[in-house]
Amino acid sequence: MKQPDADETASEAERRRTPGRRASDTAVFDQVAFEEAFVALTDGILLTDAAGRITSANPAAFRILGEDALLDGIFEDLLLVSGATTVQETDHLVRRAWFPREERMGVLEDLLLVSGATTVQDTDHLVRRAWFPREERMGVLEIVTTPLLGGRKLHTVRDVTAQAELLRLKEEFLMEVAHELRTPIAALSASLDLVFEDALTMSREELQTLAGTLRRSALRLEHLVENLLDAGSIEAGTFQVRVLPTSLRQTLSDMLALVQPMLDAKAQRLQIELDAGADHVLADPRRTTQVFANLITNASKYAPEGTPVTIRTVTAGGFVRVTVADKGPGIPADEQARLFQRFFRSRNVREQAGGLGLGLSICRAIIHAQGGDISIESAPDRGTSVHFTLPKARQLAEEADIS
Repeated sequence: MKQPDADETASEAERRRTPGRRASDTAVFDQVAFEEAFVALTDGILLTDAAGRITSANPAAFRILGEDALLDGIFEDLLLVSGATTVQETDHLVRRAWFPREERMGVLEDLLLVSGATTVQDTDHLVRRAWFPREERMGVLEIVTTPLLGGRKLHTVRDVTAQAELLRLKEEFLMEVAHELRTPIAALSASLDLVFEDALTMSREELQTLAGTLRRSALRLEHLVENLLDAGSIEAGTFQVRVLPTSLRQTLSDMLALVQPMLDAKAQRLQIELDAGADHVLADPRRTTQVFANLITNASKYAPEGTPVTIRTVTAGGFVRVTVADKGPGIPADEQARLFQRFFRSRNVREQAGGLGLGLSICRAIIHAQGGDISIESAPDRGTSVHFTLPKARQLAEEADIS
């Protein structure tokens, strides 16, 4: 047998050091990579044979479907017995065309035969949505089924509960915005019609009443639009406040111009109990007025007619603690952690009165930007108290003098 010479031995050693692989090595590497990806995917992947039995499933499939055993089960039976209450089926025809593009093949989807296309493959994807009980609400799973050769099928299962909830909230939000805009616009329109038709024959008192209605409707529209703009700026990270020494009494006086008509309409009275040393705070006057207006609006909206809405202040540790309390239906404990989320509204009051679910999230952003904190204390049938803090202006001034 011929012994390899020195050059051949060196070449073999060099091949072992290079990153290139033989075809068999590449196949093994691709198989390992595929298996690792199959296990690591966050979407559930299930393979079924021609009889519909599950032959393979990744860990995410077990987790998403909430099953301990999947293999050898019938996939279609799984959707019926695992708690799915509704299945919505949609057929999507996906066509892909391969065509020459410089040194490689380009791919276009949803394409008919075009110039240069060499192959067209038609694949039917069955897209279904299943609703599963998830704690206090329904979870939504999206199942995409793709046929394979030999009657086999690939099923991709994805938990789309969050996306479905977001879509529902957006739809409800648009409806609520339309409803909230309709009321002041209707009042404006009716008042302007009266002015247009009878202005010359109306008494001074009647004109003053109409002017008051117009002003209140305009203020309500301004308040609504301001909340919408603030919600957008908070989400975009551009929300700002202008903090300066501010009088709480003056802020409350400005707030009353916005909310007094609402209180009067429900025969509610506003009780203000200010601590002697709680007037001067460090805050944005306009934004703090907005906080009070949002909180008093919520309290008036959900509290029964003829009940008081109370504002109390106390001083502690260089801060003024403000409490806005009502005699409303209260909020369940399991919902209180979500009250400061955008668009969220408690199920206890969702049908009782309108609203966009933006007020508390905007209040939190304003209070935090001013260096304070905000919290809620509530219980069913015992009313709700919202507490927030603001730095005392005098305390900060004394610290500045000392330094």
